[in-house]
Amino acid sequence: MNLITSLVWFIIFLFQANGHHGHRQHGFNLAGRLASSYNNRNNPEQIHISLGSLPYDIVMMWSTKEEETFYVEYGNDPKTLTRAKGAISELKIDSEQAARFLHRAELLGLKPGARYSYRIINGNSTVKSETLTFEVPHNDSAKSHSFLIVADMGMLTKALQFLIHEAVNGEYEVVFHVGDIAYNLNSEGGSLGDHYMNRVAKFTSHVPYMTTPGDHERFRSFYHYRYRFSMPNSPWPMKEENLWYSIDIGHTHFISINTEYFLPESEYKSHQLQWLRQDLKAANKKRKSSPWIIVMGHKPIYCTKSVMEQECHKENSAIREELEDLFFEQGVDLYISGHKHSYERSWPMYLSRTFQTNYFNPMAPVYIINGAMGYEYLFDEQKSSPYWLAFSVSDKRKELFARLNVINETHLVWTVHAASTNEEVDYVQIIQKNHGSFGKPGVAALDKIKPRTNRQDLPPEPFHIVDVESQSYQSRRLILFSAVFSLSFILFLFLRSHKVRKVLHL
Repeated sequence: MNLITSLVWFIIFLFQANGHHGHRQHGFNLAGRLASSYNNRNNPEQIHISLGSLPYDIVMMWSTKEEETFYVEYGNDPKTLTRAKGAISELKIDSEQAARFLHRAELLGLKPGARYSYRIINGNSTVKSETLTFEVPHNDSAKSHSFLIVADMGMLTKALQFLIHEAVNGEYEVVFHVGDIAYNLNSEGGSLGDHYMNRVAKFTSHVPYMTTPGDHERFRSFYHYRYRFSMPNSPWPMKEENLWYSIDIGHTHFISINTEYFLPESEYKSHQLQWLRQDLKAANKKRKSSPWIIVMGHKPIYCTKSVMEQECHKENSAIREELEDLFFEQGVDLYISGHKHSYERSWPMYLSRTFQTNYFNPMAPVYIINGAMGYEYLFDEQKSSPYWLAFSVSDKRKELFARLNVINETHLVWTVHAASTNEEVDYVQIIQKNHGSFGKPGVAALDKIKPRTNRQDLPPEPFHIVDVESQSYQSRRLILFSAVFSLSFILFLFLRSHKVRKVLHL
């Protein structure tokens, strides 16, 4: 029976791997991939794509075990492909088994919203990857943009396989990974990083994979991170003094920062802050076309007390000291982080004060921690519930991922789901019709906090689902109570009827 079950699951896996699940069909060819990898030791592997300095540029990366020139052949028609030559850098590592040579090619000036086919091939066409596809982010202002956001995800993540299928089949334009990648890219002489990149290649070869460095990428001055990835606005291999970037996608200006440069004191701290100030000022000048500003950094600015209490106080306060006033002044709508292995969402807040308990025209930034994919590495139990905390999930049984849907210039929807079941755990709609600075930073800004006596002009409070286990428990309790009450009532009627008959008999 176990053998039959295993065969059934294997067939299901092959069926899903061949792209028949969901809306997208990316043409996986597992048998072909395995055969080609056996046929040539230098077969391209760890294929992943990211956005270039412009959202309509795609950067292609892959690795090989031996040094050899490779090209990317790509186009709208698999029969007429353009060639782009890949640059090569050697990853100097300790493992003999790990892939040592990394390749990078730029595909420039692609058509927004178009689907491209591509393959990676060597100079004499004796070694080639299977034909794969990707889709360029669209520029249709009437259509929404959808993104998948995770943090703290590695090889031990139980729901990694589910996330792979979700990323491929979920109609996402980009997957953002906000730090702590693989746990760790450098482990086992780099072999663990190779295993992780090969595993997630099932989606990173089709959907742009945008990363942010975390504390687990710090090894040898972010060495593996700088070589294995290529992010916008930086040469490759990426420079340690430039591990931050921004990019516009649809109505949103995304910013990725390196929070490790705040802790401990870093020589790149002032350089990053100077760049961030200039970038935010420039972003505010074009808020008509990209009104939403979303910043991502691995470590939180606000978090509740936990087993990582030192970080929730000393480290976060250090980051907060540098960024909170700037975010308030420049009108940052949302700050997304990880690091703490739980999920927390704040009300619009500034200087630890809640400005409002809704998300209709927020008067301050909203802070979200989305690190629940890291439960298997360390479980962060929530031990406090400050007033600014709107909603949280602290449950070691739940690995969570987020979907961000930017509907238009004024509406975005943030949902959080339990990985492997896709169960919705949190839902928030943010409506902002007054994009721009929240005001001059400082204590005087707290004067904006006023009691709301007339709420007729506000939409209903955003709906969110409380902890699913708790909700299920409450439902079972209600059913049990109803059953006990019904039985008691029937017993009462029976005894009463029996008593009446007894009296009549007398």
